[in-house]
Amino acid sequence: MRKLSVSLKESRFVDLINKKFTGEIRKEDIIGNLQKLKPVDIGTSVLWADDDLCVDKKYLFTFDEVTDMLKDSEWRLPTVSEVEELQKIEKDNKDGKYIFTNNGTSLIFYPHGFIYDAQGPNNDDTVYGWTNDVSKYNNNYINIYLMDPSFFIVGKNSVIIDRDRNSLLSARLVKDR
Repeated sequence: MRKLSVSLKESRFVDLINKKFTGEIRKEDIIGNLQKLKPVDIGTSVLWADDDLCVDKKYLFTFDEVTDMLKDSEWRLPTVSEVEELQKIEKDNKDGKYIFTNNGTSLIFYPHGFIYDAQGPNNDDTVYGWTNDVSKYNNNYINIYLMDPSFFIVGKNSVIIDRDRNSLLSARLVKDR
């Protein structure tokens, strides 16, 4: 019995070491983090998550990582039209945060930067996030949304552009009503 117990402890230790050095994301971590997200009714056609997807203190994921994590989940990535709908709500930019407020309910977005095309991290004040829409020009590209300070100042909506699906961006999830 003692031998089995020692073997299990060593196996668990090896798993933890491998995870730390390889960046492997475990299913239990994903499920736990998805369960922590709370749906917020901001008055749009979908319920938005109260925070960005975060696993092991990581906020940046490839598109395929996010879609793999969301298998069998009620959460999903927003569509371009759902992001555009959110943009019609009153918004503000304070202290590097983007705040949407409607009927006393608020959603706060934080800029986590992005990594695109192995150029290294970009840590400006813009929020970059995945949508669920594949580019109409190239299947390897996904439409993303940006929330930029200059757009908040002049009251414009976010810009929607294409990015390679291997870029690392944040993911704010939605649920259907």
